[in-house]
Amino acid sequence: MNKARIDAEQQRYVIECGDGYSCFGFANARDHANQIAHKLGRSDLAFAEGDYATLAGYEKYCNAVQAWSQSPLTRTTYFDPGTDAMAARVLESCRTRERKVRLILGDTRTGEPWLEEHDVVGQIGRSTGSLKVPLLIEAGECGGTAILCACLLAIIDWGSGDFLYRHAAYREADLSIRPSDDAERPWDVLRRDEVVASFGDIGKAGAYLAFMRGGTIEPRLFQ
Repeated sequence: MNKARIDAEQQRYVIECGDGYSCFGFANARDHANQIAHKLGRSDLAFAEGDYATLAGYEKYCNAVQAWSQSPLTRTTYFDPGTDAMAARVLESCRTRERKVRLILGDTRTGEPWLEEHDVVGQIGRSTGSLKVPLLIEAGECGGTAILCACLLAIIDWGSGDFLYRHAAYREADLSIRPSDDAERPWDVLRRDEVVASFGDIGKAGAYLAFMRGGTIEPRLFQ
């Protein structure tokens, strides 16, 4: 187990990693440990009262990951705590079928998309290691970024544009296009009354708006 210290102000563990440091939130440590404890049927791995925000809690998290790595479940895909069961099934189906998808991420409480334009189009892969998490792999790449599975609002089939998964709270981004006073970027895209992007060409503004509302538009058309 790597040496860790507590950063109470930021609610996280600061962990020594070679010549540097990484950080891991108290809530993440608790939620992962509790999820692993539940899936393995090991109540001893779950957080007890008083473990939260302590070094004992971080040790419990590490013990849970170690137990997972020694179980048959380490060969399966591991999803973040709070991931919708249907979203997990769709991601796994897309991974095994090598299906190209468009992901929409956002706040699952409000259904509001984050308007992410990077790392949201590609195929679903899987990491190595003890916890094999889903990755979004872009065309031509051999690796990718971990997907924030618990923040998925929608998964869209790239070929057909059909929704494979839609969170119950998801609502399409409320966007509009308006002329601006900027000569270099005369077109603004607004979410309600807030400017979220500006473009020099109305075609790019329209492509951006369509993409952010779920359209399978190549991001290179507006980036």
